[in-house]
Amino acid sequence: MKWFFRRVQRRVLEPGIKSHPLVEDEGVAVEGAPHVKVRVLLDPETGWPDTESEGLWALPLTNGLFRLENTPFFAFALSNGNEISASPDDDGVLWVTGVVRRGGSLTVRIITIDRTDSLEGVAAEFRAIGVAGQGFREARLMAFDLRPDYDLPAIKKVLKAGVASGRWYYEEGDVDEVWQAL
Repeated sequence: MKWFFRRVQRRVLEPGIKSHPLVEDEGVAVEGAPHVKVRVLLDPETGWPDTESEGLWALPLTNGLFRLENTPFFAFALSNGNEISASPDDDGVLWVTGVVRRGGSLTVRIITIDRTDSLEGVAAEFRAIGVAGQGFREARLMAFDLRPDYDLPAIKKVLKAGVASGRWYYEEGDVDEVWQAL
């Protein structure tokens, strides 16, 4: 598992996702529009997860883009709140084609390796510093949406402590220069 995380951390963009120039017109949610599922192509070379794509919830915007409304468990270069472009395939499935505007959140994930650690217990440690995460029990994985007002140094300290103690590994799914400098 350690090999997997080291290899995956080097990936910057998922296949099919491009960084687009920023669009001046910031999108506003289309009134009354339901959330839609957008799919992200994953990298099959990693062997993890055992699927070719991940589905994420998004909200249609008035500028023709979509705003992601949940935290990715597997996709890189995407975070909750990002404005993205997406195009339908022949079957009408919307595929993410690019990030147009960052929403300000970061995505960090951990996978627990200590079988005595429950995801609920790990989540409680992060809640104690004001961070909520989503768990994927079968994969022993937690995904965290780190908003700009969070105490990023405290979060990184907890993440590093978990690695040092052998409880988990963490990966940086979508981070910025501020996070990297910590």
